[in-house]
Amino acid sequence: MTRFQQLPWSLRAVPSFTTGEAQRRGVHWRRLGAPDLERTFHGVRRHVDAELTIRELAEAYAKRMPRRQVFSHTTAAALWQIPIPRRPVAVRPSRTVGDGGPRVLLDVSVPRGSARPAAAGVRGHVIAFDRVQVIVHGGLRVVDPATAWIHLGASLSVDDLVAAAEFLITGSQPYDGRPPRCTPDELRSAISSHAGVRGIEALRRAFSLARWGALSRRETLMRLDLVRAGLPEPVPNHRILDDRGELVAMLDLAYPDRRVGIEYQSDLHRTPAQWRRDIRRLERLADAGWVVVQATSDDVSADGRLRDSREFAERVRRRLLQRSPFA
Repeated sequence: MTRFQQLPWSLRAVPSFTTGEAQRRGVHWRRLGAPDLERTFHGVRRHVDAELTIRELAEAYAKRMPRRQVFSHTTAAALWQIPIPRRPVAVRPSRTVGDGGPRVLLDVSVPRGSARPAAAGVRGHVIAFDRVQVIVHGGLRVVDPATAWIHLGASLSVDDLVAAAEFLITGSQPYDGRPPRCTPDELRSAISSHAGVRGIEALRRAFSLARWGALSRRETLMRLDLVRAGLPEPVPNHRILDDRGELVAMLDLAYPDRRVGIEYQSDLHRTPAQWRRDIRRLERLADAGWVVVQATSDDVSADGRLRDSREFAERVRRRLLQRSPFA
């Protein structure tokens, strides 16, 4: 087996580096073609021992990114962690020079009057920079969260846009009190300033359907399915307290007047410890007079496919009809 010169520690300790950085540290150009390195973009090398996340791919491109360029569209959504369907979570760029570069494209925008980025592995856009705010987020230049949502309007369904909007205006605030990415007013302002862009009607519809409070994409889709089935709109992440004012549970969705709750059970709930916690929680809810409808991925799909949730909606309807309103 051929052994290659060990790279300097400063290059081994980072996911990617430029060929210029390597040469300044005395690395011979032939060493940069060794099989333990891969070419992510022109002039950028990365170690092959790990998959690339979207952020790491963006960080690699940022090493050669002109200042007039900014990450946008689906790349900005990934960097802001906006939940969208079928978003790649890891990619493997090809090592072969000239074969088109990474299989997953980065979305990169420039201001009007500039040439679109044309690097392999990059999908170039021209946008009006006077309508957006460029933010340095995690060391990367990216459009603001509201603009990233606007950019999704041309490619996502209304339900997907609602889930993305609810993430932006809610974040983890119901759980830990941390402020969300943006406010409803910021989304409303972004819609107003981008009137006429592709997907604007879907964005307006999605904004009208978005609510504060959902902590996951599945919760949003369940709520939309129930309302579409003609049921009353449930309350997201409803807190239930016991007689001493201590938290019993925070239900994904709830009808407090009927004490009917809805919980989505993901595969994360299949560990023994989580299973025991769930049983104890359900028993405490029953003691408090609540009945809980359990939902799984068979009841609501979050991967962008058409979903048939009629059976799930009927289960919720039956529970509501069985329960008299509480004073």
